[in-house]
Amino acid sequence: MRYPNSLSCLLPALGLSLLLLPGCYSRSDIKEEGGKAGTMTEAVVGDGPDASSAASETAATDQPLQRVNVLLEVSGSMEGFMPKTAADGGNTRFQQQVAQFLSEVNRMPAVKQKSFFLLKDKPYAESYAAMSTTVRAGIRQPAKSTELPAVLDTLMTRYYQPGTVNVLISDFIYSPKNTGAIPYIKTDITDALQRNGAQSDLAVSVYGFTSDFRGTYYPALVAGGKKANCCDTDIPYYYWVIGPTNAVRQFDAALLTAETARQAHFGVTYPRPAYSVLDKFENQGSWYYGDAGASKRAADSYRVVAISEASAQQPVEFVVGLDLQNLPAQYRELAYLQQNLQVQTVDTDAKLLGVTAATAQTRGSSGPQSRFTHFAKLRLTKVPPASRPLVLRLQNQRPAWVSQWTTKNDAVPAAKTFALSGLLDGLQASVPAQPTIFELPLTLQPAK
Repeated sequence: MRYPNSLSCLLPALGLSLLLLPGCYSRSDIKEEGGKAGTMTEAVVGDGPDASSAASETAATDQPLQRVNVLLEVSGSMEGFMPKTAADGGNTRFQQQVAQFLSEVNRMPAVKQKSFFLLKDKPYAESYAAMSTTVRAGIRQPAKSTELPAVLDTLMTRYYQPGTVNVLISDFIYSPKNTGAIPYIKTDITDALQRNGAQSDLAVSVYGFTSDFRGTYYPALVAGGKKANCCDTDIPYYYWVIGPTNAVRQFDAALLTAETARQAHFGVTYPRPAYSVLDKFENQGSWYYGDAGASKRAADSYRVVAISEASAQQPVEFVVGLDLQNLPAQYRELAYLQQNLQVQTVDTDAKLLGVTAATAQTRGSSGPQSRFTHFAKLRLTKVPPASRPLVLRLQNQRPAWVSQWTTKNDAVPAAKTFALSGLLDGLQASVPAQPTIFELPLTLQPAK
């Protein structure tokens, strides 16, 4: 987010002052290119087993997504992503991907209100056509430096509305004028996101991409210098989708389902996924469905396992089918599930043997397993003395790619972003704590 050799409109020298003064952005800074005052139309989880149930009930009454605001940074550091059209007509992956994304936003049938803004010294209202042209044909006049905390402050103050998401597209290079502010990145981001008061439903989805880059590369630290005619390596850029949790969830599901993007979600809650014990799928040992009326209904929502006998010599194994199709790709990845899906129970030794994904065979099966995207296999060798709860819980952990894409020194161009982890620390501190993604209660009991 920098453009060296230009005077910042934020005069205070201290980095923390960025959040204490209006700076480049203020609560009346939404303007049109012609200088006229522009406005945005005013758009109209707990940590226990009941948390995901509440999320499911909430999802059923979510208000429809009403407005999408897209804000595209066009400062000097973004010029390499959007270079002027080459003689051979070539373009960057950023130009291809973002142009397609803008088109999809503009064509969203369920959302009538879409607004587009170019982030220069202030957010300027643009038409979809004009923004698309900027992305495709390149930035004609790169803007002066933009300050990330000030951008987020203005976004939260002016754009945060029920039923509204705000998509900020940027390289998210945090480069305060005073390098002494760098240790306070987390604090500055948290303060900016909470500038207009704590938002109990604030959520942010972060999507990371990389693109070829043709232009001048500006590191976050001025002392690191710059490199012209960059680059021989891909450079990261990001979407931050910011808004109330239900609006962010709806937008993610509508437009950002591609598994090619890196993802990290903060404060977004999801309905409890469908799940069931499967008695004729890789089962072992002496047990049966203990649900009332089990023999009279379809085997796609069983939650009780009645155990006749279990020992080290004769263990009980059963599979729980999980339908995770409505969760983001991050939470459907086998590596994530195998590391973060946990079992909690009492008075028995049930443990998770592993998680697998649906195959062509399971999807084509006539059995209930065809309805599920993933399968969790459990084993126990101890019969509980009476009915006991068992909970499958998916822990909410920051994905590994964030640390892999983070660097403390971006003087040399690479597929890393300066202080990315610190930025997301500040973001995470701004949203309600969410230790789990879902909790799926089951019951273990001795056979009768």
